[in-house]
Amino acid sequence: MFLSRTELHLAGIIVSAVITALATGHSINWSSYSIVQSPILSNNFTPRHDCKSWKTTLRHKTTLITKTACTRKYFLLILVSSAPANLERRSFIRQTWGADNNKATQWKTYFLLGQTRNQTQSDLLKREDSIYGDMIRADYYEHYWNQSLKIQMAFEWAARYCNFSYLLKADDDVLVNTKDLVTILRRRSTPKQGLFMGKLHHNVKAARDGKFKISYEEYNRTYYTDFCSGAGIVMSWDVVHCLVPLFDVIKPFRMDDVYIGMLANRSGVTPVGHDGFIIPFSYDVDDCNYVANTLVLHRAIGQCLLKLFRLHSEDFVYGTKLGSYF
Repeated sequence: MFLSRTELHLAGIIVSAVITALATGHSINWSSYSIVQSPILSNNFTPRHDCKSWKTTLRHKTTLITKTACTRKYFLLILVSSAPANLERRSFIRQTWGADNNKATQWKTYFLLGQTRNQTQSDLLKREDSIYGDMIRADYYEHYWNQSLKIQMAFEWAARYCNFSYLLKADDDVLVNTKDLVTILRRRSTPKQGLFMGKLHHNVKAARDGKFKISYEEYNRTYYTDFCSGAGIVMSWDVVHCLVPLFDVIKPFRMDDVYIGMLANRSGVTPVGHDGFIIPFSYDVDDCNYVANTLVLHRAIGQCLLKLFRLHSEDFVYGTKLGSYF
């Protein structure tokens, strides 16, 4: 039987550790050699506020327009932030990680969209939705700094109109290893409630200049509360429900991932990091590298997405990744 490059690399690390241990007389901590380390997970989430009464009124709290409800309960509900012009990205996602081809459906993918002033794009969106029926719409105009409005309408729609165990909020320029993610979420060690997981950012300083500058009027503290990168985050159903009533308390913030962190902090849920969420800060757009044990990889679109999806799918089929995450 032949080993993959990943297995050979891991084997080399373990053999090296064994030799070192034998030479020095030390014991080996085998759990430390998993390719992707297990996050520190906890069920200790007690909401600091009422998470239910907001649904007693039928009037939407956000700019949400869509009232279509999920037709069944999904183990994983996937909501993808997209822009009206990104038709090709949505098409590739429908062909790859967004599609659940299992006989027993485990996940369902929807796309989150605001309004566009381009009439041609608006007409195309209506046609696209009539074909696929997988769009969640809001009554605000798309803009780079309006992503928190998209988060609000997404969470309200999910909490009000869907029954699910976990929610993945992703951008439309990522690769998601959906089968691997479902496998991990089904582990007994994964909390069924109180989960907020992704690429964790801790003690990030609020920028006062540059692209992401924030004035003291907008945010008067030195550091942001802990948050997970918005390219891909996972939450259990109860966390989503508990964040919605806080929309009246904490106004939308320019950076959507920071905004989610603010909501989570106010609610009392603690974000946790997982190495499977790969969000590179610098990236060569001409490069399309395979990274083993990926759950969510930022900046994977077009042919690159198709290539990486194929490679990771082959790994899943042949079992070269199973067991590596935990």
